[in-house]
Amino acid sequence: MSAKTPPSKPTVSGKAFDWKVLRQVLGYARPYRWQTIAAAGLSVILGMLSTARPIFVRDGVDDAVVSADPQALYHAMMLLAAALILESLGQFAFIYATNDLGQRVIRDIRIRLFGRLLQFNMPFFDKTPVGTLVTRSVSDVETMADIFSDGLLVIFGDLFKIVVMVSVMFFLFDPALVAISLSVIPLLYIATRWFQRSIKSAFTDVRNQVAALNAFVQERITGMMIVQLFAREKVEYTGFKAINTKHKDANIRSIWYFSLFFPIIEMLSAVSIGLAIWYGGVAAAEGAEISIGDLTALILFINLLYRPLRQLADRFNTLQMGMVASERVLKLIANESDVEPSGKHVAEKVNGHVEFRGVHFSYLPEEPILRGIDLNIPVGETWALVGSTGSGKSTLVHLLLGYYLVQEGEIRLDDVRLRDWNLRSLRQHVALVQQDVFLFSDSVRNNVTVYRNISDEAIWAAAEAMGIDEFLRSLPGGLDYDVKERGGMLSTGQRQLLAFLRAYLREPSLLILDEATSSIDSQAEDWIQKATVTLTEGRTSLVVAHRLATVLKADQIVVLDKGQVVEQGRHEELLTKGGAYANLYEKQFFGEES
Repeated sequence: MSAKTPPSKPTVSGKAFDWKVLRQVLGYARPYRWQTIAAAGLSVILGMLSTARPIFVRDGVDDAVVSADPQALYHAMMLLAAALILESLGQFAFIYATNDLGQRVIRDIRIRLFGRLLQFNMPFFDKTPVGTLVTRSVSDVETMADIFSDGLLVIFGDLFKIVVMVSVMFFLFDPALVAISLSVIPLLYIATRWFQRSIKSAFTDVRNQVAALNAFVQERITGMMIVQLFAREKVEYTGFKAINTKHKDANIRSIWYFSLFFPIIEMLSAVSIGLAIWYGGVAAAEGAEISIGDLTALILFINLLYRPLRQLADRFNTLQMGMVASERVLKLIANESDVEPSGKHVAEKVNGHVEFRGVHFSYLPEEPILRGIDLNIPVGETWALVGSTGSGKSTLVHLLLGYYLVQEGEIRLDDVRLRDWNLRSLRQHVALVQQDVFLFSDSVRNNVTVYRNISDEAIWAAAEAMGIDEFLRSLPGGLDYDVKERGGMLSTGQRQLLAFLRAYLREPSLLILDEATSSIDSQAEDWIQKATVTLTEGRTSLVVAHRLATVLKADQIVVLDKGQVVEQGRHEELLTKGGAYANLYEKQFFGEES
């Protein structure tokens, strides 16, 4: 099988804002359109309420402070308190609504993404690091929630607030005064556009480095036994430092843009206030109708105006990061090329007649693994595949399960081409036991039933039939025993016993044992040999064999070498020929026959 290679980094569109991606994301909000409309309505109300406070302050200063009227001051304070309370309640409702909307949307997206991952073929998982897929499913999807909770609707509210405040300022105050105060806005626009364009590439680099970091850590933790066995701690530590430095540098580059942009905003805000005081003070000194309340209110308006302007850039950055994450997640969801192809043929019952007709296959171009395999396995027989490492035994098994597609020739099950079978229906009639058994971090019961509704009585009956009930009873808690992650609390042989039981409970029409009897301890060997006899009885079985006992009882033994069938026959016949099988027997199986 080909080694995993890191996927190519997604390209950056170069646009500061990608409407196509945004429309796709918004499509997931359609089921919650009324909640979206309500949140947008709240942002409009908040925009209107934000203009009330400066007006109340202006009236309070002119009517109460300047006139020294305690009653008017009391009324002004009450109005200010009421406006603040209303605005606070509105902010609470708006924040809750947008965050709730974001979580609902990403729940749907994450379910859709995981459903898509379940449909991908094996070549996709061969070339894609697990850590990258974890990043897409968890971190990137979580970042997408910010589009709703901290991005799009908040940006809409801020823009509306800006429009309302600027309009009110021109309506309430001298237009020349307002225009001069806001004359630095074009500089702010230029700085904001530069910031938007620069930060997108920085955010894309950050997400790429997060995925690379996750992939590196996940792989090293999974393979920690190998790391320690070959004393690679120092090498892996150095590698982690290098990839972590890249992650740090990517984040620092984005921080640099922030640290440069925000002081520009603060400086322009101060300049606006200075211009307002200068022009307003000069105009008042020359007899213009500009009161102290007007200048106070104008300063408050400028502060309130620059707050959403400053936050708008930050919100837009949040939206940009969400868009970068969305582009990656949606690209994965829309990926049709790696979806596992499935036919339409469905069968309630499978007899188990298997045929390989001129099968050719390779994982990589110019590196053929199988070369013209022809086999005809009758119903109910047990066939063994033997051969040196790399001869194509496991590949043949994976092709039969539909994990990969043959390049030439065809495979048939019950005289139906494998490409015409519905893979879900096909695999319901097939059981696979591998050398490297995967167990979930759960109870023995859930691992052998694979979460199907099978009674404990049926499990114990199957265990007794296979002769492994004694082993199950020896486990603390029996069927309730938690085997932990990947079955770490069990030996290799014990994990294989559970895999045999899992296959038996499936009641398959076609059984595949892929080197399932190798690498076991002596105590488990007798159990597994008995379980193999029980499991293969009366059903078509294909055994990738290492243990001689399994080969001896096979109806036919197929010897593979460099992807070709070089010999086929029963044990005694092949030994008599003195060919490839006899050579394997002498080298690998000598002394095991007991």
